[in-house]
This record gives sequence, structure tokens and C-alpha cells, in this order.
Amino acid sequence: MKAINIEQPFAFEIMSGRKTIEIMNWDTLHRGDLLICSSRKPAFPREDMDEMEEDYGCTFLYGQALCVVRLADVRQMRKGDEEKALVDAFNPEGFSWLFENVRPVIPVPVKGRQGLFEVDDSLVALSPFGYDEPVAVKKGTRAKDLGIDFSGWHGRTSDIVIEDGEPRIRVMWDSLSLREIPLSVLKECEKEGIDWTGVLLRLHELEHAGPRDTWEDIQGTIESIVEENPDIFEE
Repeated sequence: MKAINIEQPFAFEIMSGRKTIEIMNWDTLHRGDLLICSSRKPAFPREDMDEMEEDYGCTFLYGQALCVVRLADVRQMRKGDEEKALVDAFNPEGFSWLFENVRPVIPVPVKGRQGLFEVDDSLVALSPFGYDEPVAVKKGTRAKDLGIDFSGWHGRTSDIVIEDGEPRIRVMWDSLSLREIPLSVLKECEKEGIDWTGVLLRLHELEHAGPRDTWEDIQGTIESIVEENPDIFEE
């Protein structure tokens, strides 16, 4: 499979669907599937990258395959491409690479090179879940350290990471599931610096589901929980 190296955070922005155009200084005749890999070095200083991780609620992976996209077209940059490319300036000499049909993959280390390069198809395993996809937790899934049975909880998928040698997907709880978190758990998470708004789960612990709310509902619920419990969430 054809692959290309993209610096973080831009590789993550492509994988998450935020960035659907990448501006390059070169053209290509290739069309079709393209493996997006993250470069080993970030685009910005470490401090800035840490802030972006916090804003995006993710963990940037470096030197890894992240997703497969369909390279639909490559053409000269046009006025208006800036928004989909997440750039401020128009570059009339740049080439717009138009991405469609983003499919996250199980992260795997890739030794990148300049330009397009080949990656063995056998190394590319598509994730069963897309990014920001509604899911439900299967019956019998427990967080032993927190003493919670997550069976039936709902959320939306985020990034995939490798933990203890296996892929796990970050699930951000929806507003109804957030209300299921016991106050004792909120207190323990806040004390230990654990993010209570989501959890890392194994792929086989999840199943597809329909959405029950919006991101606005989720954000509003998080804010309400914090406001209702000033003894837990001290400023």
C-alpha cells in the first residue's frame, strides 16, 4: 500500500476527520487508498504539542501508521481550501491533496521515508470502529481498579493506542453514562489525576450503537457535574 509521512498534529487531524485537505509542495499521479503515517518528529515544540493533546483529548503517536484515506484528487490549491486544510494562508504554488473515506487502523510502527513509499499490506489492520463513532460497552466489562461495571455504558470512540502490547480505544462517555459515575469514583479520579470523562477499552469490549446525545450535551453535563460538586473539583 502507498503511504506517506505527515507530522503531528496534522496526521491526527486527518485521522480524526478534522483536516480533509493536505497542502503539499508537490504533485502525484497516485489516486486511491493511501496510508497516513505520523512522522517521528512533531511540527511544533513539545510544550505546544502537550497543549494540543489536552485540547484534542488524545495522545499523539509518532512513527506509527494511523489511518487509511482515499486520495480522491490532487490539484493546485484554490481559494477556500484553507478551511478544510486548517491553514491560515493561501499558497497559489501549493497542491491540495483531497482526502475522503478515513478509516483508522491499529497503530503499528512504520519507518517512514520522503515522498510516497510502500508499506506491506499485511501490516495494515483496519479498526472495527471509526473515529467519533457511537459505541456501547459489552456486558461483563468491568474496571477492576475502580470497581465499576461498565456494561451498557455508551460513548464515542476517540484515538487508538497500544497499551501492554495490545490496541485499546479511548471512549469518551456520553452525557447519560457520565451521570452514572459514582461520586466516590469521581473523588478518587480527581485525587489520582485520572480522566473520568472517558476510559481506555479493548476493541472486543465494544459494540456499535446509535448516538444518544450530542457533544454539546456531553460538555454541558461535564460542566454541570463539576459545578455540582465543588468539594471534589476544587479550583
